[in-house]
Amino acid sequence: MIDKVGTCAINPVANLPVALEEFPRPAGSRKVLVVGGGPAGMQAAITAADRGHQVTLVEKAAALGGILRFTDTDACKEDLRNFKDLLVYEVGRRSVKVRLNTEATPSTIAQEKPDVVILALGSVPAVPPIKGIEHALHVLAVYEAGCPLGQRVVMVGGGLAGCETALHLAKTGHEVTIVEMLDRLAAESYGMYREALLLEMERVGIKMLTEARCVEITPAGVWVESARAAQEGAGADQKGSGEQLGRHWLEADSVVYALGMRPCEASELKKAAGAIPCVEIGDCVRPGRVEAAIREGFLAAMNIL
Repeated sequence: MIDKVGTCAINPVANLPVALEEFPRPAGSRKVLVVGGGPAGMQAAITAADRGHQVTLVEKAAALGGILRFTDTDACKEDLRNFKDLLVYEVGRRSVKVRLNTEATPSTIAQEKPDVVILALGSVPAVPPIKGIEHALHVLAVYEAGCPLGQRVVMVGGGLAGCETALHLAKTGHEVTIVEMLDRLAAESYGMYREALLLEMERVGIKMLTEARCVEITPAGVWVESARAAQEGAGADQKGSGEQLGRHWLEADSVVYALGMRPCEASELKKAAGAIPCVEIGDCVRPGRVEAAIREGFLAAMNIL
């Protein structure tokens, strides 16, 4: 039994449930098709190649990296960018066939005839049912070249992604206000990192509005309602004052929302795989942290026997 000493976001071998040498060796070299070149897919390809398998990695974008490509622009993510670049480098130094600008379809599986399919399709933005959401940008869009971002930015959603992007925007010259329904920003974060993040956000002048709900987005700003007031007014007469209780206006040149991601649909490819062993990993199972994606990619490849 191995004593638990902690985990590592970038090293899948750290704190495995069993010793690495206890994993069974593959009975032979298998033909492996990995769909998706994000962190989970790249780690699966690296580990499968190291185990002697013949690996093809298919990615619909023009570059590997998946969701981590935002780190190429983020002012605060140098370490994560270096890790993403390391994964790309490690894929490149192995005999992995990489097919970029290629969206996998059922015909891809038919043509490749793999022994195993690993689906690392990633996730896409969850679009909230907020009136006027079409006037807002998703948090990942702000990292794209040519994004039309104004000086004054309202960030709808104060989870970790919203807070970290708000910090990036503030450090690149924008005036940022965060609107968060909970009474705690970056609630999914913890410990020293969260404390340091909030202190840095305060230092650069980010305005933080908690226990507040965005109820409407317009080209000129957002209407925000107190979360407590929304509960109090829920049972009020529509003609009474309860409907407007706690509502106020925030001007903005741009509105950005960071309200979660949803898994990409994999059913068509799973159906096309038929009897071929097929495993889903990473954000297409459940959007999560890099640590989980790396671990799932590693274990999926280790289980190819």
